[in-house]
Formats: sequence, structure tokens, C-alpha cells
Amino acid sequence: MIGRSAGIAAVFAVLLAPGPASAQGLAGRFSLAIQGGTQAEVSGDLMAAADGILIAKPATLHSISYRDVYGASLRLQAFAGYGVADRVEVFARGTYYQTDAVGGVDAGTWNGTTPVFAFFEPYEEWGGELGLRYYLAVQGRLKSYVAPVVGARFVDEVLVSYSVPDAGSAVLNVPFSESSTVPVFGLDLGFTFDLGEHVFLGVDSGIRYQTAATGFDALPGLETLDDSSGRWSAPVSATLGVRF
Repeated sequence: MIGRSAGIAAVFAVLLAPGPASAQGLAGRFSLAIQGGTQAEVSGDLMAAADGILIAKPATLHSISYRDVYGASLRLQAFAGYGVADRVEVFARGTYYQTDAVGGVDAGTWNGTTPVFAFFEPYEEWGGELGLRYYLAVQGRLKSYVAPVVGARFVDEVLVSYSVPDAGSAVLNVPFSESSTVPVFGLDLGFTFDLGEHVFLGVDSGIRYQTAATGFDALPGLETLDDSSGRWSAPVSATLGVRF
């Protein structure tokens, strides 16, 4: 048993041991990678404040931020890059992100003092980004970089339900934001670590800003509720890739 355990450990040591670092820069080399991670909502209001009539009574609704509604979830990405110089790599990246709402969020008051709660549907997007990575160093195993990024995200329609539990009333499945294509801008900071001449691991983080999806203006007198602001988020992901 001890011999078998030692043999298994030796096999894993060989498989995981880093090979020699590449002595060349990135010029003329292709990179392909998969990335998985998450993102934090930094700032931005999903719902704007409004005063009007809801379920035949006056309602005063306040703004609700993205981070009040949506928690962090899994972000998946596919990366393809090409070195145009020893320290410079242009890249394209495809992205997918889906997150569920946290549940009923305090949205204001109805008929003076009665609480109103908002229940949002899940958020889902597909996206594409283009960027340029500038590597601070390329000769060693550890390669750190900074990268400006631009792109677009294709955001699915979102519905919301407004509930007044104390009154036993609700307005269900109100169209909130349309399926929209929104621009996104940002900056990446990260590093890669060469396991050998071709395989690398990495960590990628940064900041993103995207404009709001188009609102439906579905509730008469409360049309401003879906006047969402732009959204700042901070993605972070782990990377597994190859260069050739």
C-alpha cells in the first residue's frame, strides 16, 4: 500500500511539475484559454425612484441598486489572443453570465405606510470583448499585464413583480427591461504563470462599465421605475490556457 501511494504521488509530481519557461516573447504566438470565475456588483441603480399609483393607491418607490438584487454567480469566458509584439497581445473573448435575484427587495411604501416588495427575474447575458494586453515582463514564468477592453453584451428581457403582502395584492410579471445590446468598457489586470513552454495558468481581474438595457415603461404613472443607470462590476476569473 505504501509503495502504491508513493507511486501515485510520483506520477502526480511529474504531471504537475512546471517545465522550462519559454525564453521567447509573445510576438507571433497564439493563445487559447478557458476562464471561469464570478463578478461583484460595484455600483449602479437597477430601479429608479418614482411616485405614482400602484394597485389603485398612491405609492412611493425608492431606487434599488444592482447589488441589492443580484448576487455573485458563475461567469464563463473563452479567450483567443495573438502576440503582435514581444510584450503586446491582441485578443477576443466570449463571455456568458447568469445570476438569480436574491428574492423580495424592499421597494418603498404603498398607501402611505404599507411596505412594497420587488421580485426580479434572473439576469442573463452573452457578450464579446476585444482588448489589448501589455505585458510588463515576458521572459520569466510569471507574466503580469494590463489590458483596456471594449465590447458588447446581449442582455435578456427582465420581468419584475411588485407585491404588497399586507394588502394581499400584487402586480405580477411586469416587463421591466427589454432584450438589449449594450456597450461595455473596462480594464483588465492579471498575470499568467507558465507550467511549460505551451501550458499556462492565470488570474484575471478588473473593472467593467456597461450601459443600461432599454426600459419598457410598462406601468402608467410609474414609467421612470425602469430608468436604470449604468452599471459598474468587478469580474475575477481563473485561466487555463495554451500558447503555440
